[in-house]
Amino acid sequence: MVQAMKQPAMNLTLRMPLKLLNKANRAARAADQTLAEFLREAILSQIEEAPKVPPAVVDKRRALSQAIEDSVTWPGLQARLRKLGYVLRAPGENGRTGQPPLLLCTWPEEKPLVPLTRLGVSREDLTIKFASQFPGKPLERRQGKPEKRAA
Repeated sequence: MVQAMKQPAMNLTLRMPLKLLNKANRAARAADQTLAEFLREAILSQIEEAPKVPPAVVDKRRALSQAIEDSVTWPGLQARLRKLGYVLRAPGENGRTGQPPLLLCTWPEEKPLVPLTRLGVSREDLTIKFASQFPGKPLERRQGKPEKRAA
């Protein structure tokens, strides 16, 4: 009898909405599986059904991810993106609370392509990374109680 070789496993941390996590937990219990088993099977089924991504698209995504990873400021990110033919733009006000996702746009035409979140990174992730809000407005740091000034 030939034994299947056990493949090495790595730990993975995922960020997902609580509602989705709860649904996944319920589905895993219903299938009599652990959450990890359920998620592995779900991912495998999606991989098997996923359309093949052209190599040129894979290369562009890799270059965009690298530009994001290598950047330490908003202006630095914009410069790297422009070299690749892209730029980030904030959509106009749409009446929602909170900030809408940034858009990846063509450069120099500035034609919107996709929300930044489609690349796996959010405005909030970059705000934390760069310690400033888009497009570079410094975050207000909370300090202790403000000092009272004499009149």
